[in-house]
Amino acid sequence: MHAPIGPGIHEPVPELPEAETIARQLHAGLAGAVVSSVRVQRADILHGDPRPLAAVIRRRRVEGVTRRAKRVQVQLDGGVMLVFRLGMSGRLTLVPRAAPVEPHTHVCIRFRARGDELRFRDPRRFGGVWCLSGREAYAGRRMGEVGPEPLTLEQSAFAAILKDRRRSIKSLLLDQTLIAGLGNIYCDEALFAAGIHPLTPAGALDGPSAQRLLRAIKRTLNRAIDANGSTLSDYRRPDGLDGSYQFSHKVYGRLGEPCRRCRVPIEKLTIAGRTTHLCPVCQVGRR
Repeated sequence: MHAPIGPGIHEPVPELPEAETIARQLHAGLAGAVVSSVRVQRADILHGDPRPLAAVIRRRRVEGVTRRAKRVQVQLDGGVMLVFRLGMSGRLTLVPRAAPVEPHTHVCIRFRARGDELRFRDPRRFGGVWCLSGREAYAGRRMGEVGPEPLTLEQSAFAAILKDRRRSIKSLLLDQTLIAGLGNIYCDEALFAAGIHPLTPAGALDGPSAQRLLRAIKRTLNRAIDANGSTLSDYRRPDGLDGSYQFSHKVYGRLGEPCRRCRVPIEKLTIAGRTTHLCPVCQVGRR
């Protein structure tokens, strides 16, 4: 049984759609591959099993690549899992072995009878790699508990999360211990889609508003996944290409631009330490 994984209350992009895109592409490219060698440039980004990474994962087969919260999980046979936290600048790419190694590439994993390798690069080192093997011995940072996945969250469970909460709905949605995977971009976009002001106390949302918000969260995330996520700075797909959902943003990153619904300029404020974008007309005022 692997320990639950999850970030603290505020974790920057990549968010759920970007992590899902990475996981899907890596699963398609790596499922069935067998690890042949591992090169680690910075051991301080490794956590979990204290043994050398190569000693744990070499000769193991990739059973699949999935996502949990904002992390990418590579499941290996024998009950071993590699979990990649991308943080602010981390990238997972599947590139030819002969491709130049970019600065700040911390881990390279090669596979049998293949001409490519998986590389983890993280210039700012807010991310990391966790090797979870089920052993009691553990080194480095641990990963905290996370809440349920928003794409499968039931309305009754969402209502229970909101009940009697005085904190703002934006702050609550950012809290990974309550709902996993949402970040600044998709909170802003979902709140706009639902017509809810981000400062509205979470517990003040009535039944119809809560239903509208959960539908907007799921619809926004699914559309972003279909577009391979949002590329604003560091995020790239494993094949090196950009996501395209940034071109569909209604409020995020559009300060001063006209609202796509009412043409009133988009405004911003700070909530829970994060810049928040909203339309002052389309999103009802604080209650």
